[in-house]
Amino acid sequence: MSKIKKGNILIVDDEPDILVVLGEFLSNEGFKVFTAKNGQQGIEKIKEHNIDLLLLDIAMPEMNGIETLKEIKKIKSVLPTIMITAYRDAEKVVEAFRLGAYDCIFKPFDLKYLRKAVLAKLME
Repeated sequence: MSKIKKGNILIVDDEPDILVVLGEFLSNEGFKVFTAKNGQQGIEKIKEHNIDLLLLDIAMPEMNGIETLKEIKKIKSVLPTIMITAYRDAEKVVEAFRLGAYDCIFKPFDLKYLRKAVLAKLME
């Protein structure tokens, strides 16, 4: 039987409410959660902490999620990533998958699905 690894999760989103809701939900699930309000902060958190999973918003000002993911992959080439977005932009989602994202979750969130997606990637 597989064992769930309770790891470190980084959430990068420009919406403070999303950071709070997802942060509390994942903390209650037993994960250590780090948050960043933009791509540059997310990149710094990747450099500072051992992150096991990334939740990354696609649409952010200044540096969007795709640009952020490209930069993060230069630092940590293998990092399980779930993209999050409120927009049904197939082109951006496909580009995220090409960069190594393994899932995309649309806002508003189905927290049960999010939990499944996170746990699926953190099984040993």
